[in-house]
Amino acid sequence: MYNYFHTYDDMPKWTDTAEGAETIEIDQNALYPCAYPLVRYAFKDNYELFVRFLFPEGRDENRKYPLIIHVKGSGWEEQHLEAAIANFVPYLRAGYGCAIVQYRPWQVAKYPAQVLDLKTAARFILSHAAEYPIDTNNIFLAGDSSGGHTAIMGFLTWGEPVLDNPEESGPLPKLNGLIDYYGVTNIQKLAFTETGLLQPDNELLLDMLFERRDEEEYAQANFACYSELLEELPPVLILHGNKDRLVSLDQSVDLYNALKARGADCQLCIINNADHGRFSFWQKPVTDRVLVFLKQHTV
Repeated sequence: MYNYFHTYDDMPKWTDTAEGAETIEIDQNALYPCAYPLVRYAFKDNYELFVRFLFPEGRDENRKYPLIIHVKGSGWEEQHLEAAIANFVPYLRAGYGCAIVQYRPWQVAKYPAQVLDLKTAARFILSHAAEYPIDTNNIFLAGDSSGGHTAIMGFLTWGEPVLDNPEESGPLPKLNGLIDYYGVTNIQKLAFTETGLLQPDNELLLDMLFERRDEEEYAQANFACYSELLEELPPVLILHGNKDRLVSLDQSVDLYNALKARGADCQLCIINNADHGRFSFWQKPVTDRVLVFLKQHTV
């Protein structure tokens, strides 16, 4: 943007002093979180779909960063991507970028449209990676609540001709792992659980998300339908509160037990006294645990 006469390294330091002035030392290697403008990645059912990129910025302008593709929870309603930006600051400061992706809300398209949109967004990100500081060797998938459900279903079918867009070509990015924040794993079970979403009208959730009322439709939204589809799964980190009033902890326990039974690298972290989402999952003990997982599986 600017045409500098000096590079930063050969710029001479100002050495004159002013009486009473104070010098503050800073970390020259610190990273600065930066939100990029919204980018439209698709137009489906007369509905615009966007991705919000967040990246660190630092002294090295050519540096590439591992990327977290995150699907934001919204109860399958319209998503507002700007609402979650501040949550990712700890990961940005640690050297990870983030792409928060939208899906079509249930009023526009029924399930599994949301999973299809995630895969469309992932292909868009991979095909445009050269335009952004993305390290394509290190891409993670994440999601929270209903976005967690979308991420889980996408993760379990990644690269297979299942819950995908038959009209789309091009590979999906290789995933290093999944971070599931209190995601729904079985919509039918959620609808009939006492602490489930939209209680006590449990029929409403099923009408929202499915075209037909039958077991075949419901099975498509149950992780168990796909838990053994892929021969190998990247590592999984699950985070869930033990006082969740919307998505019961047993939804995550079911996923954890199934993945462990098939020998997958899966870790479950129960957040003590945490309700559904909000401030509990973005505190330092939790973000530090997520960073351990990210760094462990960044190559």
